[in-house]
Amino acid sequence: MSRQLDNFLIDAFKEIGSIGMGNATTSLSKLIEKRVQLNLSDARLFEPSAIVDMIPDSITMTSIMMPVHGDLNGLAMMLFEFGNAVYLSNLLLQSIEHDDDPSIYESALLETGNIIAGSYLNSLASFLDLKIMHSVPDISIGTIDDILKKGLGKMQKEPEGILNIETMFMVYSSEKDVGAGTIYGDMFLLLDSESLDRMQNSIHEMLK
Repeated sequence: MSRQLDNFLIDAFKEIGSIGMGNATTSLSKLIEKRVQLNLSDARLFEPSAIVDMIPDSITMTSIMMPVHGDLNGLAMMLFEFGNAVYLSNLLLQSIEHDDDPSIYESALLETGNIIAGSYLNSLASFLDLKIMHSVPDISIGTIDDILKKGLGKMQKEPEGILNIETMFMVYSSEKDVGAGTIYGDMFLLLDSESLDRMQNSIHEMLK
């Protein structure tokens, strides 16, 4: 893939991510009734195959996937290491009586993914003045290779690139705590060539 992001586009995507994830942080904080601090560390675009090289197959991953359609077509994907996903689901379920049923944990994670990815996509649509919709989320657990294959199977066209927003949530157990539990996750947006063109053109139009 020869397409590259210039510094302005990287800054624009970081700003979009900051707004979207900021909204998601507020919603997550209300949901788990704890203070949540957000840190966005990077925004970048890379080839779909590169994601497999980033994460060893020995690491079990959890992914929440949401097909995207409208002016942009592709797949939104939240990716967590399995341990982070378990920690997050425990936070969501701590005040709810439930049986130790894996489906309950999956439902909690799907709701979280819906909030986080939905907030990001809403910010993207508002910022770029595009119509972006998403379908019901799905969850996948396994190696990154298996997860990526499943994600690509949900797309109508082969993606040209993956937009990645690296995210870190720090969850405080009380308002006065200086220590925090940290949840690392990544927001990926897999887009076909036409969608990448449309997104980049929309950003450049804002400069005129």
